[in-house]
Amino acid sequence: MAVALACASSVQAQVSGFAPGTGTLREHALPFTVPANARTPLLSAMLLVRDGDAPVYYLSTGLGVPRFGIPDDPGAAAWRVVPDADCAHLENVPLAEAKHPAVQAVTVQKNPLPMVCAAAFEGSCTSRDQQLRITTTFRGRQRTAKIGGGFFGTEARIDSTFYTGVRSLTIEHLPTGRLLRMDEALKDSNGYSAPQTAIRYLPELRRVLLLGATTLRGMPQAGCIVLPSAEGSAASARP
Repeated sequence: MAVALACASSVQAQVSGFAPGTGTLREHALPFTVPANARTPLLSAMLLVRDGDAPVYYLSTGLGVPRFGIPDDPGAAAWRVVPDADCAHLENVPLAEAKHPAVQAVTVQKNPLPMVCAAAFEGSCTSRDQQLRITTTFRGRQRTAKIGGGFFGTEARIDSTFYTGVRSLTIEHLPTGRLLRMDEALKDSNGYSAPQTAIRYLPELRRVLLLGATTLRGMPQAGCIVLPSAEGSAASARP
């Protein structure tokens, strides 16, 4: 799970992460297995896609960059995103499949979610297809205190903001108004979750993957949301 600190500090910020969500959109488990000695896809895995009439999505960790002479990491692994009756699961595939020339990384320019989604302490963004709104909000109190700055926390003292309360992450399907809300409890903390790289929107599959956006008993969780179909949107709009 990506974690942003309000600033560098010698004080270790305690970030518990978002709890599993509640709401009118259901979050399903996203099953997967990790090969021996491989990295987990819950740590900001790269999203890849093979375009076509039915796009195929992949997640990968540790892939190299051949054009820059960067080899694959020893823990490199790849998974195909397979939609199923519940939502989806991740299927291990050989690295060669994810590295096929027809499979390309979903770059910032091609990402259906703007880069700023869920990155700020509070804010809102809308997917490029106007189907999703992702919002972070905070209810509570804050204080400012001087802390040691710099990497080791031993440089000049700087101001830092500490939060106590509940920070919420909401994923809303705009055509229907259905949503999922996850809460993060902050207790006098200057650190908070920044799950923008943990939220993967796959518009053609009507799936949203949550790769470590939530935690349970301190462990990152893999979740999946099925978005309502066009027919479901029309039905929900009827009086």
